[in-house]
Order: sequence, then C-alpha cells, then structure tokens
Amino acid sequence: MKLLVIAIFVGVVLFLIYRSKKNIDPAEQACAKEIGSLLNSDPDADTRTIADIFARHDIDQSRCSRVGAMVMPQLRKNGMKPEDARIAMIQVKKAYSLVP
Repeated sequence: MKLLVIAIFVGVVLFLIYRSKKNIDPAEQACAKEIGSLLNSDPDADTRTIADIFARHDIDQSRCSRVGAMVMPQLRKNGMKPEDARIAMIQVKKAYSLVP
C-alpha cells in the first residue's frame, strides 16, 4: 500500500514537470526576459516600448498575459523588490492593449 502511494506521488510529480516544460514557449520566455531587463534598468519605461518588445517577439495580444505572468519572476530574479516589481507590472499590463 505504501509503495502504491509513493508510485502515485512520483507519477503526479513527473506529470507536472512534463506539463510545465511543454508549456514554455522560447519566444515567450525571451520576451519576458527582455521586458524584465528593460524594467530593471528603467522602471518607468514607456508602455509603447514594452508593446514594441511584444511585437518584436511576435507575441499577439491574446498571449500577452501569459508573457506578463513570466515578467514578474524575471524582475524578482534581477533583484527588484516585490513592491517595486508590482508597480512596474502596471506598465506591462497597460502595454497589452497596445499590442496588435
């Protein structure tokens, strides 16, 4: 019984790892990394500049929120404080509507 529980747990963990790797698009990840770098160097970056980064990586408006969700960890990874990162994310969310 104990072995069955362990096998199910390991199976679920492996499945979640597989799904997380499958859902990461390299273009989306590169876009999030570039936006994170921009906001780290200039927290008051223009929304048009952020929208241009989305367009340069061929991210359409329907996928912007997925990329935006990846920007916050990039900001934290670059050493930005959580409250500053939340404020910078306001610019990213405003840029969604400017993406064609």
